[in-house]
Amino acid sequence: MNAVERIEAAVSLKPVNQTPVAPLIISFAGRCAGMTQAEIFGGFSRWQRALELTFERVGQCDAVFPMWPRDAALSQPLRALLPGRDLDDEAQFQLVEAEVMTREDYADIVKQEYSAWFASYQTRIRSDLSDTRLGHIKTTLGYMRQGMRMRRNVAYWQQRGIPAMFYSACYPAFDLFSLARSLTPFCYDLRDCPEAIDRACEAATPAIIATAKIPLRITRGKRVCIFPIRSSASFISPRMFERFAWPYLKRMVQAFAEDGIVSVLHCDGNWMPMLAYLRELPRASCVVELDGGTVFSKPKRFWEIGYV
Repeated sequence: MNAVERIEAAVSLKPVNQTPVAPLIISFAGRCAGMTQAEIFGGFSRWQRALELTFERVGQCDAVFPMWPRDAALSQPLRALLPGRDLDDEAQFQLVEAEVMTREDYADIVKQEYSAWFASYQTRIRSDLSDTRLGHIKTTLGYMRQGMRMRRNVAYWQQRGIPAMFYSACYPAFDLFSLARSLTPFCYDLRDCPEAIDRACEAATPAIIATAKIPLRITRGKRVCIFPIRSSASFISPRMFERFAWPYLKRMVQAFAEDGIVSVLHCDGNWMPMLAYLRELPRASCVVELDGGTVFSKPKRFWEIGYV
């Protein structure tokens, strides 16, 4: 099996000759290749070269992270501090969580439609954008350029026998709001205005799905990464998860699965109390990425509850 066949078989729950390995290599490539963070964030080609050197040193993986680190940082719903621009050349990029989104924005999302609201929101976290028609156009063009760079990067690594782990990425509405509001105000919102959050999630989810499908059409990729990074028990209770987060995450995975797209769920934090919900998803419709926050007390636990 080559890397493509191995990943396709594993995702389809079929036997593989060895476990596919897809490390999340972003900024590490610079250090491994002897380049500064400012170099790989400042040049798309330099980052590709850094990855090549990294694979020469640590071995070739089965799938590559497809986004240039600068694009990955600037596509977040948070203000990004970049090495060589806001930070020292050797510094790691940083995301600044602050209360930028307001409680009034929930109603605006329903009233304006999510896409228009998000274009406006971007101007609050990007000093180079203005909340004008021109600023919104620049936001849209910026995301289009990101999609084209991802397409170039996917083709570059496919020629070298390495597929991309995903070809588009998005946040569920619940998690995006948690980041944009910042954690403490968002927790108060869950208590004080839960219906407003429900309505905003309901309004935003179709637009998030539609937007995430655009890069998939550009790259012809069949995997999308979804980041429910604030939906774990590290942040909310299972009861809150069931009401606020799960319905929309489930809807996203199902919508992508209907188009033959596999969802890569990047699940930070403790997901043990939430894992049983994943059994409601279509079979072989997702890859679940867990970190050290999800600890299995019994070696067979994951198999017993039927996830693989």
